[in-house]
Amino acid sequence: MPKPLSLMLLAVFSPGAAWAAVANPADGAVALNDVQFNPAFLGKTPDGRPQDLSRFSGSGAALPGTYRADVFVNMGWLGRRDIVLRERDDHQVVACFNRAQLDEMGVDFSRLPDSDALTRQDASTCHEIGAIVPGALSSFNAGDLKLDVSIPQLYVHRHARGYVDPQYWDAGAPFAGFINYNANAYRYDNGSAGKTTQYYLGSNAGLNIGEWRLRHNAALTQQSYQNQSGDGRHYQSISTYAQHDLTAWQSVLTVGDSFTPSDLFSSVGFRGVQINSDDRMLPESMQGYAPVVRGVAETNARVSIRQNGNLIYENTVPPGEFQINDLYNTGYAGDLNVTVTEADGRTRQFVVPYAAVPQLLRTGQSRYSITAGQLRDESLDTQPKFIQATYQRGLNNTITFYGGLIAAEHYQAGMLGVAVNTPFGAVATDVTQSQARDLPAVAGLGAQLTGQSYRVTYSKLLEATRTNLTVAAYRYSTEGYLEFNSYAALINQGSVVYRTRNKFQLNVDQPLAEGWGHVFISGSTQDYWNQPGRDLLYQAGYSNSYKWGSFSVSAGRSKDAQNNNTTQYMLSISIPLGKQPTSPLLTASLTRDSMHNGSEQLALSGSAGEMRNISYNAYASANQFNGRDGSTGGGGNLQYATSAATFSAGASSMGNTSQQSLGVSGALVFHPGGVTAAQSLGESIAVIEAPGAEGAMVNNVNGVRVNHNGYAVVTNLMPYRQNDITLDPKGMSEDVELQETSSKLAPRSGAIAMVKFPTRQGKPMIVRLRLANGDNLPVGASVQQADGSELAMVGQGGRTFLRGQEGKPLRVSWGPQARQQCSFSYARPAQASSERKNKGYLQTEAICQ
Repeated sequence: MPKPLSLMLLAVFSPGAAWAAVANPADGAVALNDVQFNPAFLGKTPDGRPQDLSRFSGSGAALPGTYRADVFVNMGWLGRRDIVLRERDDHQVVACFNRAQLDEMGVDFSRLPDSDALTRQDASTCHEIGAIVPGALSSFNAGDLKLDVSIPQLYVHRHARGYVDPQYWDAGAPFAGFINYNANAYRYDNGSAGKTTQYYLGSNAGLNIGEWRLRHNAALTQQSYQNQSGDGRHYQSISTYAQHDLTAWQSVLTVGDSFTPSDLFSSVGFRGVQINSDDRMLPESMQGYAPVVRGVAETNARVSIRQNGNLIYENTVPPGEFQINDLYNTGYAGDLNVTVTEADGRTRQFVVPYAAVPQLLRTGQSRYSITAGQLRDESLDTQPKFIQATYQRGLNNTITFYGGLIAAEHYQAGMLGVAVNTPFGAVATDVTQSQARDLPAVAGLGAQLTGQSYRVTYSKLLEATRTNLTVAAYRYSTEGYLEFNSYAALINQGSVVYRTRNKFQLNVDQPLAEGWGHVFISGSTQDYWNQPGRDLLYQAGYSNSYKWGSFSVSAGRSKDAQNNNTTQYMLSISIPLGKQPTSPLLTASLTRDSMHNGSEQLALSGSAGEMRNISYNAYASANQFNGRDGSTGGGGNLQYATSAATFSAGASSMGNTSQQSLGVSGALVFHPGGVTAAQSLGESIAVIEAPGAEGAMVNNVNGVRVNHNGYAVVTNLMPYRQNDITLDPKGMSEDVELQETSSKLAPRSGAIAMVKFPTRQGKPMIVRLRLANGDNLPVGASVQQADGSELAMVGQGGRTFLRGQEGKPLRVSWGPQARQQCSFSYARPAQASSERKNKGYLQTEAICQ
């Protein structure tokens, strides 16, 4: 991080005791925000006046002008903006803002003392923020190019934590696209049974036009067997669709192939049209269920909220009623303990019940989906057309109602349900009725089936024992009940469909005393109307972590409807071989089952490389079958990630079988600057444009550097959230300077956003500036480009540091009057004199006049 300008000047002007004092503030007692300079050290300005250093008395001081800086409002990042700094009569340089900028910062003009006068003024009028908003402050740090603005909450629009204004959601380049690919070759040798070779190419292609996102997913496979004819080639078009955000509704429109939501009904594939709410568009603190905390403060009080003894929220509220509705979702962690601390020290406490099931929503929130289209299932000959709609509404802290319907030509289903948050846990219960007509003639079934399905879901943290019942669900279905996908299978396949009667599942997590690890139990069982017996699966386990590594043991048992039982045991120990992030991990595992089968494996895995872009895994194993020694073998995998693609290779051998594989995955991104090869892409991406910055590392993605064209791709961003994108100049040419090394971006889902990192290119040079009479320019004078943007400052002896400005008209200013300004240009020194360097930098001179 750059040193505050006042420290740099102090280092230049007073290299002795004063610099030592700053380096050891406990001894020298020099305050960063109150550094005073003696102008006598620097002589006078060219017009005979003492040097004015008052503007440099604070940390991060700057000259008047326009700066591109990161703006933070009440500690929250607003964005990178052009900031105007002006000099007051007391020579202090402060930021000023127009009405549009204040509005962007969230200022509520209706609450300002003189809001009418502000509204009547020209929108471009620039004001110091404290003159408009009582109690507001701003502080600019030139070293970090950062502006901190503090505005009293009374004058700010209230937004939930994590809120990003939709007007700053970046839809990306208006015309851009990509091809995501994953290719691999696999060869399997089974000894006397022969060899099998398989090739696979999967692709995901996309094109963004305006705010429309077009996508197509497909796969091509080819398989061949030794001594068999035919190439076994198969192409599959998996899905094709277009999407567009409906921002005002916090929803997404999908046209083409997709899936219905799974929150109320079972998810099915469809081809058609869908509009559904997208919770990712909500502020992060408004996603998932959390209760509203309400109370009354008698004074300016501090409200503290704890969960399991952990402080999860604290804020100051004014006298009167208050409500806190932006708690982050922690529904499986227990009730909320609220403490209100008044200004005189008095405290009050109360408890807000907090347990969650998936159906619960916050007070006033809604979630919906509407789908119209045709069932999409390649295994079915008949794919019925249907309409599906679902809706959920959080009425208050306690109750959420929900319901839905499905309608096809010969099938209808409707659901109604309610979810409740109580002191005894969260419960959701619902009933679904289905009716199917004109069914095929199948033994035991008529032409029409009508039935109901009843479901109860429960969740609770038992605080006394810390037992967490994360999901306990029971469903009972009558004999005539059919889900939509079961109905579709029935009209295609007849009696093949098994109709569920009872279904129960349970997940329990039990932490033990500190240092003793935790135990888990999970299980599920179901039986059928048209199949004897029942399916049963349950598992229990214990795990713990120690200084030397981790340990886990588990046992599970399964039984199918034909009463085939299998019991399996597993033991695993992991030990890191070092304390560095790249240290290898040694893992030993042992498995046994009730059929006297088992295996032992010893594996070593880890990562390597400066950017941890190499990963590896090697193992040795032995198997037993029916209590007898089976086969031994081993294998390994290697993966290498570059900016353009990820390469992988693997091989293994076990007994008389062996296999080898090669793979490559990556993407080609088409954007306004050309085509850039990249690693495999996520949903939302950013293309970095940094001209000349070849070799700079992208900190967000392992193994990615800026390429020779000045581009790099950040492959996985969170949509509708602020994402930090940073570059590390290590690896760049010394003749290129990054003017910014970080940027923030809130992309829309599917966006291909362009992020520019401005650079200066050229040989760095130290230019000694003199006036026409031979005098040095004053220390602290601003060196500016023709547009007034600042390039550098004049230091001791009239020297300034410049890059890539040879032959360009530049201006120097040390005051507002014409006699306090001059212009110059400079040239790179001739080859003969270029040997004259100062610590590796070329030097030249120029006359400013």
